[in-house]
This record gives sequence, C-alpha cells and structure tokens, in this order.
Amino acid sequence: MLNKTIKGSDFDNIFTEVIHSESLGLINPEQLRLFHLNVMNNEFVSDDLQAFIRKNVGRYVFSRAKLEQFKINDDLESIGLEAMAVMQKNGRPGQQNTGNSLGEILLYAFLEQILDAPKIMSKVELFSTTNTQSSKCDGIHLLSLGGYAQPYYQLVFGSSSVVGDMRDAIDQAFDAIMDIEQTNKNRLQLLEPSSLDRDFDPETARQIKEVVFPKKGSSVVRDTAYGVFIGYTLGLNPASYSTMQYKNALNHKMNTDIKNHAAYIARQINSRGLGTHSFYFYILPLNDADKDKSDIMEKAMRGGVMP
Repeated sequence: MLNKTIKGSDFDNIFTEVIHSESLGLINPEQLRLFHLNVMNNEFVSDDLQAFIRKNVGRYVFSRAKLEQFKINDDLESIGLEAMAVMQKNGRPGQQNTGNSLGEILLYAFLEQILDAPKIMSKVELFSTTNTQSSKCDGIHLLSLGGYAQPYYQLVFGSSSVVGDMRDAIDQAFDAIMDIEQTNKNRLQLLEPSSLDRDFDPETARQIKEVVFPKKGSSVVRDTAYGVFIGYTLGLNPASYSTMQYKNALNHKMNTDIKNHAAYIARQINSRGLGTHSFYFYILPLNDADKDKSDIMEKAMRGGVMP
C-alpha cells in the first residue's frame, strides 16, 4: 500500500545494533532493539548522523504528494532547503513537540528502516496540520503484518524521549503515550479523510481510509500500536578505558542497561492497561543526551542537501 520514504542506504553504516536476549513478553508482536552510533576515541561521533538527517529531512517534513510536486516542477534541489525552512519556522533546533527534536526525527527513521512501517504523517506534518503543540503524538506509521488469513494492519503512533536517565526517558515516553491513548476518537482525528486526500494520490488515500476507517463487514483487521524511540546518556567515563577496553565495556553496559529496564518497560505497559497493544522500542545511548540532542539538531539544521 505504501512505500517507505526514507533514504536509508547509509543506515547500517551509522547505527550498530547490539544483540541482547531481553523481551517485553507481550501477547502481540513486539520489538525491543538496541543500537549505538560509531565510536572514536571512546566517544560516540555524530557527523554521519547529522549528514543522514540532512539527507532525509525533505522526506521527513513533506508528504508524498508534496515531494511529487517538487519532482513535477523539476525542483528537487530545493527540497532540503525548504524542509529546513519549515522546521526553522516551527521552532528552535531540538525543540520538543515541533518535529525539530532528535527523538522525533530518529523515531521516523527507525520505524521506516527497521520496522518497515512507512510514515503516514511525521511529527512535522502533524504539527503543521494542526498548528498546535497539544498533540503528544510524534508521528503515525502504517505496518502491514503478513502471515495471517486476513489483511492485518497496525497504525503505529509514535512517542519519543531523549533524557539523560534512561528510566526518566521511558517514563516521559509513556506519559505521552497515555495522552495519545485517551480515546480512539482523538487518535483517529489526527488522520481525518481530508488530510489523507491532500497528502496521497486518490488510490492510496482510498486504501488507507479502508484501513483507518474500516466499513462494517470489511475483512481488514486494524489495531493501534506504539513505536517508541528512547535516547539516554550511556554513563561510561572515556578516560577510564583503552580503545579495546571501551569497545567491550560499551557492549556490556548496553546489555546491562536493557536487562535492567526491559522488565520496567513491560510493567509500565501492563500497569497502564496497554497490554493488548504491540510496542516497538528503539533505544540509543549518547555521550550526554541532554546536551547532544540539541547540539546534533543545531548542526544538522544549518542547511539541507539534495535528497
């Protein structure tokens, strides 16, 4: 139904997955994935990440219909610069809940690249459409789940949080989820038919409507799910390790972090009455999350590049 929008050929060169044995133990599909950036001199380096953000900023900011219009007008070179202009109009680089934060754009990247769930609307599109910061939803994606007798789709609502302490970041993400979860009506109002007609070609809009607003007797199964990006401070002292010692310490610390928090995430899901939802978690440590989340976006938003 939908193609991914992200240009993700560099993704595996920027993010390294750390394999672990933890899970959330949910009754529906789940992911709990752990990644880190490249390391140099015992610190994470973000130059490639900044370039990745600039390369994808147009795909993140604009709808498919808008991107097609750039193509029709033979003006692809303007996509990045115009996307940056939209973001700068929305707020400061790194400003939460405007689409300008590191967590919001990386949530988009992980849901498209790792979950294979194309965006319907990014945080920037939601912010621009509603012109309000009242919604805590950081994006809406569509996931098609195969292997079932009936067509099965999930509307994946996004939540992101980048905070120094991992548990605080998790708590903030769940607080936003509960805001999104208030009522089905409020969630689906974010996908009103007029916005779908504006952002997609007629046939794609029709198909999405059949999933979002299934008619009585439809064979389509549709659930809501949550995609969550968590950024936190790793907490290792670079000066305490040689290069090879740090490599081992990094993997050990990240495995310890996920082991210490997987059960906590599961308890949050169940205690908040969310156990029938799917959850897809993507977790990334930073050198200093509270500082880096602003610095990375400041540098990334200095200018766009051709898509």
